[in-house]
Amino acid sequence: MSFTVAVDQFEGPLDLMLHLIKEKELDLFDLDIHVLTEQYLLYLNKMEEMHLEVCSEYLVELATLIEYKSKKLLPKQEAELNDAYEEDPKDRLVRRLLEYQQFKEISEQLKQLYLDRQRQITKPISIESEEWIKANENQPVQGSPYELAKAMTKCLRRMQLLRPIETKYTAKEISVEDRILQITARLADLPETFSFERLLEDCHEIHETIVTFLAILDMAHTHQLYFTVDDADTIWFRRGA
Repeated sequence: MSFTVAVDQFEGPLDLMLHLIKEKELDLFDLDIHVLTEQYLLYLNKMEEMHLEVCSEYLVELATLIEYKSKKLLPKQEAELNDAYEEDPKDRLVRRLLEYQQFKEISEQLKQLYLDRQRQITKPISIESEEWIKANENQPVQGSPYELAKAMTKCLRRMQLLRPIETKYTAKEISVEDRILQITARLADLPETFSFERLLEDCHEIHETIVTFLAILDMAHTHQLYFTVDDADTIWFRRGA
């Protein structure tokens, strides 16, 4: 059987698992862990054969898969006793896969919304903004819109690890313009430099997070906010003109 290993194809072990589930047409809600483990191990073995470094996070997930398989070999009574005290590893894995799949879908939505919004923004840079840039030329340079979108995706991934992103929507969804007004009102209470996560403190739903992203795109374009992205892909903002 031919097996192609693309090193940069996957963003992590959960991304690889979702790919294998789709490729082998497995049912995510009735997951065959045995087949998934075999395919996952095959992929890692191929990486080693090609002398490619296998990241520790992939090995950790492999251990999780093997743990589930080993528990299925326990006597029924002992397995039931263990299940009474802890979450089923299979259920835990399926839940994490569903959350990660949801995160990927949100990321794709953000990328498309970013492109759509960029085509709509046409306001030119003001003279005041140019003067502000000259006065602060020794400060960290303004990041590119691409860096902003990329860093925000990673920010959402960090948030996803801390708490699942809810998929519900409010009955009355806030507009980008209203969100800009909200952020503008908050600027006086924020420090001179603040992170993107600070702007998301009042976001509890997907729609609010996406609208916040679109709002800061507009504000960055009109230089109401200036941003830079550090080596850890954290987005930092400063008030602009």
